[in-house]
Amino acid sequence: MKKRNIWILIIIIVLLIGGGIGYYFLNNQNSEETAQVIKKGKLKKAKKKVKVDPNKSHINIVAVGDSLTQGVGDSKSVGGGYVTRLKGKIAAKYKVKTSAYNYGVSGDTSTQIISRIKSDKKMHEDLPKADIITVTVGGNDFMHLLQKKGIDLTESDILAEEQQFDARLKNLLDDLRYYNSDAPIYLIGIYNPFSIYLANVKNAKTAFINWNKASAQVASEEKLTYFIDINNLYQTKEVDKKAKKTGINPYLYKEDHFHPNGTGYDMMTEKVFDEVSKTTKDWLIK
Repeated sequence: MKKRNIWILIIIIVLLIGGGIGYYFLNNQNSEETAQVIKKGKLKKAKKKVKVDPNKSHINIVAVGDSLTQGVGDSKSVGGGYVTRLKGKIAAKYKVKTSAYNYGVSGDTSTQIISRIKSDKKMHEDLPKADIITVTVGGNDFMHLLQKKGIDLTESDILAEEQQFDARLKNLLDDLRYYNSDAPIYLIGIYNPFSIYLANVKNAKTAFINWNKASAQVASEEKLTYFIDINNLYQTKEVDKKAKKTGINPYLYKEDHFHPNGTGYDMMTEKVFDEVSKTTKDWLIK
């Protein structure tokens, strides 16, 4: 009887030990398999973490306007006025492929530029692709007023033409927006190249200032439109002193004393690029 109880006890102990060993190996195997599954899952997740460049890979500039956009007077080999230079500076700083489409025509007034925006089919193809739009307009409108009135130019003459121009400018910007609702527009103001040559026209200097202020106001009322004031760019006190002695502004084209020369376009580009660089969220980010 005692032997029988002993054998039963031994059998129970063996079963318990065997079960414990089996459970240990089974549990350990499951733990290893679970660990491997988790590890594989983490590896898969890690592989999915690909760094995405938030910037666009290609930037298109569409430049619309008059002779300043065309680049008349550019005496440097780079050519193309501020448009070519702006393209190069954007490509260099932001490491992005950059293309520029130049729709500048010398002598164009605001009315003529508006007409081209409405009728130029090539421009209609390029505007929707634009990431940046630049505009120069107003210089020829102002020149026509000066040619018409000369030294008899009055404040009321200037104000009347300015108001008419502002209405045309708004139409011009709205027309550009029709073809591209998202790209920022950089409107470049007019400058006074006549400080030496029109010293007798007392209202001329003030007229340029007020003209630009009005253009800036129009721009501020348009979507994503920035005004760039270049009125004092070529008219510093030092330049005026030299110009009075020599009769030449060192930043203007010697052939016409009106358009910027190569150095003048360098300076204009810096002003435009400075504003463009401040607003990268509007054109560089995808």
